[in-house]
Amino acid sequence: MKFFKLSTLALASVLALAGCGDNNDSVGNGANTPDVPVKPPVDNSVSELDQAKEMIRTAKLFVSDNKAVTDAYEGVSDILTEKQDMRLGYTFDIPEGLAGYMRYNSISRLDAEDIIYLGKNGDTKDIIENKPDSTSDFYWDRFYDRKLEPSDDFLATLDADGKFTLTGSTKVNVKKYDYVYNSQTSSYENSLIDEDVFTIVFDRFENALNSNTSTANFNGSLGFESIKIGTGADAVILSSNTKGATVNGQFSDKVVVNDDFDMNDVNEAGITLEKAIIKLGSLKLSANDSTIEAKDLEFAALDISKKLADNSLSVRTIPYKIAITGKLTKEKPATDIEITLNATANDDDIKKFLIVDDAGNIEEAANQYVGMEIVLAIKGDVTKESAMTIPLDFQANLKRTARNVIELQGLTARVEDKKLFVKGQSTLNNSYDVVSTQFTVEQNKASIKLNVDADGNFIKDTMGKLGDIMVNGKDYGDLINNDGKITAKFIDNSLIVL
Repeated sequence: MKFFKLSTLALASVLALAGCGDNNDSVGNGANTPDVPVKPPVDNSVSELDQAKEMIRTAKLFVSDNKAVTDAYEGVSDILTEKQDMRLGYTFDIPEGLAGYMRYNSISRLDAEDIIYLGKNGDTKDIIENKPDSTSDFYWDRFYDRKLEPSDDFLATLDADGKFTLTGSTKVNVKKYDYVYNSQTSSYENSLIDEDVFTIVFDRFENALNSNTSTANFNGSLGFESIKIGTGADAVILSSNTKGATVNGQFSDKVVVNDDFDMNDVNEAGITLEKAIIKLGSLKLSANDSTIEAKDLEFAALDISKKLADNSLSVRTIPYKIAITGKLTKEKPATDIEITLNATANDDDIKKFLIVDDAGNIEEAANQYVGMEIVLAIKGDVTKESAMTIPLDFQANLKRTARNVIELQGLTARVEDKKLFVKGQSTLNNSYDVVSTQFTVEQNKASIKLNVDADGNFIKDTMGKLGDIMVNGKDYGDLINNDGKITAKFIDNSLIVL
């Protein structure tokens, strides 16, 4: 059973999934949890009625800017095109497939001449298909035919300690087939439906996620200086000035670790992962008009297990930390933002309170819960209509404080040098679905309490009122939802339409 897997492609995918990161000193880095936001200072020079109106105006700016940004980015293409995304996947098939083939066949070196020979005597795809067991992830789908045409500098090596290296360039020819019915033969036959030819240049790709000796504590690494996929406008460039990631694993007993932490059914022997920590120094992806840079990435996981009635061991790997910082820049629409994401669960709580039931499913022990904190911070500039930029400055801290409660401990959003502060909490049912949310929006001494139902809709009374606009305990107006039109009505009969 493959109960934990890490691949280079997964690292690259982190860039696309997380989007970007942050190195702003005010919000820390991937190894630290930014402080919970605090309510901004009060401006006592503003009257109470004006404080009520100012809070609504700031909220209106926040809502309108959000819509403007959404409209500006609607229809904007993804960081990678579909073709580039497919090429990225093919790219990491190559080193992983070569490494697996070389380990299985006890080969220490493959150069361009070797690859060409293999291509002429059974096709290069045999390098991928010839694996030690049928559970391998590195096989060619029968609907694809991918061939390598390496240059003279293409070289793969595997040392006695299991460290794999790859450098040099190769042309890749990918043909995609589909089954098409042939009426003349009354059978389905493979028919070519697409073909892609592109080059890949590997600069010092290294994979040391392999141990030929039995160990209970594993240390490995995975990375490269750069990988260039394609040319011209289609080029995708991955680079790392720290040579990628380090991987540390602690097991309950000694185990031989091979491709990407794939332990080959070791948990059937009762061996579990006590802890795995993956750290990435830096990784940059450049494609089209965008550059995503991730750094200070940290990912951690551990196993929980239970012996079932049939005497088998059911093992579940639980991630308990993901932290990433970095940056996204883009030409059109002009974008320059930094983000911090830090989600951490208490690993001691996981060990004490998470259990595997008789069906092999994960559940929390009765009347117990796993503590968790999540921080998201965004800072930078994005574009709305007419190339006008909008500065973003946002941070939210959430914390699970009870089995059925998640608190928004603090959220700050700066809009045109004015800050909104929000706090609140969500209530969960026994299935961990959100059934209700209450939160309070504040600015200066003004505040409004709002309630949201299980479907994410604001709750209003029979008159359409969402909440009272309060300042120092006095009611200065109402926020009203009238057939989807949100309006603030104040005690002086003035209106602000959101």
